[in-house]
Amino acid sequence: MHKSVKQKVPADYIILLCICFSMVIAAFVLDTPARILEGYYRISTSRSVFITDYIALGGIGAALLNAAVSGIFYLVLLIAKKIQPTGKVIFALFLTIGFSLFGKNLFNMLPIFFGVWIYAKIRKKRLLNYIVQAMISGTVAPVVSEIAFLDESTSLIKIIAACAVGLFIGVIFPVIIKAAKRMHRGYCLYNGGVAGGFIATFFFGLFRSLGIEILPEYYWDTEHTVFLAFFTYALAMALILYGIIVDKPANAFRKFRQLIKEKDIKNNDYLTKYGTTCYINIGVMCVVSTSTILFLNIPINGPVLGAILTVVGFAAAGKHMGNAIPVLIGSIIAAYLNYPAMDSPNNALAILFSTGLAPIAGKHGWHWGIVAGFIHVSLAHIMGDINGGLNLYNNGFAGGFVSITIVPVIVFFKELFRKHKPL
Repeated sequence: MHKSVKQKVPADYIILLCICFSMVIAAFVLDTPARILEGYYRISTSRSVFITDYIALGGIGAALLNAAVSGIFYLVLLIAKKIQPTGKVIFALFLTIGFSLFGKNLFNMLPIFFGVWIYAKIRKKRLLNYIVQAMISGTVAPVVSEIAFLDESTSLIKIIAACAVGLFIGVIFPVIIKAAKRMHRGYCLYNGGVAGGFIATFFFGLFRSLGIEILPEYYWDTEHTVFLAFFTYALAMALILYGIIVDKPANAFRKFRQLIKEKDIKNNDYLTKYGTTCYINIGVMCVVSTSTILFLNIPINGPVLGAILTVVGFAAAGKHMGNAIPVLIGSIIAAYLNYPAMDSPNNALAILFSTGLAPIAGKHGWHWGIVAGFIHVSLAHIMGDINGGLNLYNNGFAGGFVSITIVPVIVFFKELFRKHKPL
């Protein structure tokens, strides 16, 4: 008789589950059950185009619950499928939780997710091979919501049409994301945003040609900065302490010093390479991003917290102080020079999301990182106009354009300098 072997849940998933459950607890402490349920329904049936701050739309309780539900859904799936955590899986989880504060919900994500699952079946592969693509495919989730809830005459036919379009997007998403990565060669960490930008632009053009006007949304909360700052700093301290204690201080700090010198843009899975020390980097980047926002007097709300959690997630796969801070400096300079106020949504999000170009600073030097951050902010302001806010990872789309343009220029000048360098 065979003994049953219990599946051990990886500690990485337990950490993410704790974060999600802390959001649930905070939701019911900050708001009443009735208001949370009402807000959650409003979130699930919203158009969710960029920028729809779910805290402003449905209340802080409903927004936190929505983020937690999205995260728990994928965590349960990962655990059930016995998929081992990697840096890419961790960043995809943080990305999902973060963007579920301003654009993603189960209704608009799941059709696209199942489309990726269908793609895996067509290719006769396990979902494991495409799980990261499945999680980040929600970048174009607003397309689903837009079709279903464009006006007040929502019907079953519209919902079925929305789900069918979502399935189609999911089927083609892995194909487009593979092509997108070849374009920027890994210099933009937000590969899903590049792919999503092309898909969203296609549907935006299609809607326009059918006479469907995609109206912009503007929900932007400014009343919960203190609580959300406390939440991010508490999260950062907990993750840093976890990394130090589990890996033993001396060993952890030695490995952390190695991590912040990383320049490899191909093998940037810090969780696999550095183990629990990776959580020190995650916590440090959480402190850096939150402190930057507070220093610039920008309110923390759904989109900004989502951007912070994105930085946190990519600290497991590509970002660290050494390559992210130069890009942040360039983006802040650009934001000061731009005509919109520093605390405007475009500037606030572009500053944090500019760190998706961290590989440029890591590979080619801090000065080019500053240049990349500067250009990113300037370009990010117009990207929403191209796809009507249907791409949530809009800064990833902008980052793709920046990397495709600037990297060949960097290589040209470096080669020119080498040829004319005096002996």
